[in-house]
Amino acid sequence: MAAVVGAAYLLFWPDEAAEAPPIAPPGVYIEGVVGTWQRISPLFAATNGIDEDLVQLLFSGLVRIGPDGSVVPDLAELPEISEGGRVYTFHLRDGLLWHDGRPITARDVAFTVQRITDPDFRGDPALVEAWTGVQVEPRDERTVVVTLRQANAPFLARTATLAIVPEHLLSGLTAAQIFDAPLNRAPVGSGPYRLQSLDTREAVLVANQTYHFGTPAINTVRIRFYPDTPSTIRALEAREIQGAFFREHLSADERAQLAAVQGLNLSDVQRAAQILLYLNNDQVIFSDLRVRRALSLALDRALVFERALEKGGLVSSSPTAPGSWAYAAEYDRGQTDAQEAARLLAEAGWERHPVSNILVRQGAEFRFTIRTDNDPIRVRLGTEIAAKLEPLGIRASVASTTFAVLQKDFLQERRYDAAIAGWDQGPDPDPYFGWHSSQRGTAGLNIANFSDLVVDELIAKARTSVDIEVRRDLYRQYQEKWAQLTPSIVLGYPSYVYARVEGIEAGRLGLLANPAQRFFDIQRWTN
Repeated sequence: MAAVVGAAYLLFWPDEAAEAPPIAPPGVYIEGVVGTWQRISPLFAATNGIDEDLVQLLFSGLVRIGPDGSVVPDLAELPEISEGGRVYTFHLRDGLLWHDGRPITARDVAFTVQRITDPDFRGDPALVEAWTGVQVEPRDERTVVVTLRQANAPFLARTATLAIVPEHLLSGLTAAQIFDAPLNRAPVGSGPYRLQSLDTREAVLVANQTYHFGTPAINTVRIRFYPDTPSTIRALEAREIQGAFFREHLSADERAQLAAVQGLNLSDVQRAAQILLYLNNDQVIFSDLRVRRALSLALDRALVFERALEKGGLVSSSPTAPGSWAYAAEYDRGQTDAQEAARLLAEAGWERHPVSNILVRQGAEFRFTIRTDNDPIRVRLGTEIAAKLEPLGIRASVASTTFAVLQKDFLQERRYDAAIAGWDQGPDPDPYFGWHSSQRGTAGLNIANFSDLVVDELIAKARTSVDIEVRRDLYRQYQEKWAQLTPSIVLGYPSYVYARVEGIEAGRLGLLANPAQRFFDIQRWTN
């Protein structure tokens, strides 16, 4: 197969030194994605990544997320916050227009939220939960007041970024009818691009001349839909597209195939989600801080990631994503120290058996099971971790099952020793749901059953403070405590691969809590 591809390459470009013909004329950018559209609406996009991509290009929210995860203005300036962090007053920019030329008003904001909280709404339940109990009141054409039940600093990044839909085009429909409304196939938004045409092959978008951040430099964006990763890579090789964003992990062979494409630049774009080796703090074996610290010191994260993810991620021991405004690099201590790990284990009472060479304490061997799902990457991670612990006298076995079984029978019930799983806390660094002690037990998401009064206080204060500098300091202290207590072991952060031809100037991508955020400031891109 490789020989055939190579022959085709020589047939069409016989002179390797000659400049390859352009894929598209200046002012046109063509990107390939794996998947296709379903409903191009902010109300329903959360369940389909391609819809999220198109919504990012076609719609706008009150605020948006910057490259470091901070909240920046969009349709509105950053809000005035009052009543102890419960009331947010947003002022819309002057002269905002929908793609059809109608003005955007505060009523559009209220209408959008009303449809989400309607009992007949058929969108993502998580979106409903985020807005339930939130009061949205238009004070005048350009002012909207949002009142929360209680102070919640992550509200801006996790909730207020919702893109707004036009009341004048949807007001005659019920919440249930909006699910299948024609507007989901012919969306009218307020983003940097407006939809020109849409079919099963591609979406063609043209620059919005009235965009509030200025007319995009690239006039036309074409998003082409492909059924899978191999077909998308072939499209890059055939010069059908200028770029491709890969949500799924690429194998070493696929990366090598992309690297061989002439004039193509590959970027590893960091995700905000992390991969952890969860340690069940309620299990006797991991209730000892010294043991948890020893395991962390024994793991060569760089080597584990290189072998299991084939370099598809960023090695880190931090519970806060590197690149985030809240990240404190001085507490990202992922060093390997086998000697110190052995000392800590000995201090905790673990001694090597003279015959088996396995660590033993009070007659019990140091053996445990690493649970994970059937994902090949996580299985390989578990295997690599087990191999790194064996020289210390620790015997770990890996058991995989479906994600549903892992979640229901082991993680939720806390019936496990250790587990490899991902954790994604979204665009805001608030770790409340994953690590506050109130989330222990089967009803919460603190699946490590970790508890510490100081950590609880830091998390609680940070999620209610409206001062970002106060939050930054609190999260710095939180990361310091994490490094000391090692509730579980952060292995690192997976990355996406973004392939684009030379000549596309897109600025800094930064940290992505959502793949669609790669189009942040697309109006500034040039080619």
